[in-house]
Amino acid sequence: MDWIEAHGEMLVIWIGAISTFAVYSILFSENKFYRFFEHLFLGCSAGLTVYIIWSQVLKPMWWDAMTKEGQWYLAFAMVLGSMFYFTYSKKHVWISRIIFGLFMGFAAGGLFREFAEIYMPQIVNSIRPVKDINLWNIINVLVFYLFLFCSMAYFFFSFENKSPVVQKAVNWGRWFLMIGFGAIFGATVMGRMTLFIGRFNFLVNDFIPVLGRTWDNTIGKLIIIVLSFGIILLIAKSIRKKFIKKDDNELKVEEKE
Repeated sequence: MDWIEAHGEMLVIWIGAISTFAVYSILFSENKFYRFFEHLFLGCSAGLTVYIIWSQVLKPMWWDAMTKEGQWYLAFAMVLGSMFYFTYSKKHVWISRIIFGLFMGFAAGGLFREFAEIYMPQIVNSIRPVKDINLWNIINVLVFYLFLFCSMAYFFFSFENKSPVVQKAVNWGRWFLMIGFGAIFGATVMGRMTLFIGRFNFLVNDFIPVLGRTWDNTIGKLIIIVLSFGIILLIAKSIRKKFIKKDDNELKVEEKE
């Protein structure tokens, strides 16, 4: 215990570095190293979720209110919550359907409200008046309506229209939509790059100094060598399995021919 307390920061950094290498090993190929840390991450996330639900929701808002503040009627919430577990009973499964239906109704109402709050302002904003009569404002409004009507024309499949004007608008709408989707995809990629840059900074600024201090120790050298050999072995095994699978597929194709 004393050794763990003395080297706690180093252990945390080592665990973070090994986890980072494990997650990014999927870039080479599917491997057991990645799978182990994937399941470990999911398990830790599930455990942390249970802890957060109890410490931040159930305990202060339900247990303390019921036991310390005298709100005894909150005990009926436990009855409703226990109804979910009747889904494991073949005889009384109908009880769980009641509570599931109730919460599905609440969820549907919440989604409808969320839809109205998100998309109704966009629909209202699609009608843009020309506030200031100047050249750039007029061009801005015209460009906006051009994008809007061409994009909407692309989704009108109810009737066939051979008008050249409508067909041009449909083609432009397709391009406008692809540009919008490309911007969304680019933002997603940049989000992934932000995560990668964060992990890269961690490895450079935190892990490499700790790696140097660990290498100065004989036991540390042994640990680094064993871990490095294990990681290289797993990656090489995954790459070999990938090429073997590729060769088997090529043989099957040749046999069919």
